[in-house]
Amino acid sequence: MISCRVSMKLLTKVSAGLLLSFGSIFLMHVTVEALSTNNNKATQQQKQEMADRAFAGLALGLSGVGFGSALMLSLKKQHQRQLTSHLQSTFYRLVEEQRGEISLLRFAKEAEVTGEEAKLFLDSKAQEFNATFDHSNNGGVYYHFHL
Repeated sequence: MISCRVSMKLLTKVSAGLLLSFGSIFLMHVTVEALSTNNNKATQQQKQEMADRAFAGLALGLSGVGFGSALMLSLKKQHQRQLTSHLQSTFYRLVEEQRGEISLLRFAKEAEVTGEEAKLFLDSKAQEFNATFDHSNNGGVYYHFHL
């Protein structure tokens, strides 16, 4: 199951990258062609063909960039949900194990996040649950959640 999720995530990343790349190439091509074409000497039919090519390039380029961006945004949101879930489960497990007392360093270590991320998360939980915190003699920060 995990292997399927990983391969799906990789496939989505590759697809998003390809869509963004090809979309950008089409948009650059349309821009270069528009800037380098001399419309003064072109016949009406040539002007129509240039306009049709420009429209097709814009349509392909914008749709590629749009879909690629949507896939990247979806991946970012999915990652954020997974991180939040991981932080929540680590938090509740530590509260249970430590009888309501969590050190900032231990939470950061257990959740595998930076100290700043751990502090932001624990501060929000402390506010949510009316917890208190203390500074130890050696400089550590401890949060006390009342069970």
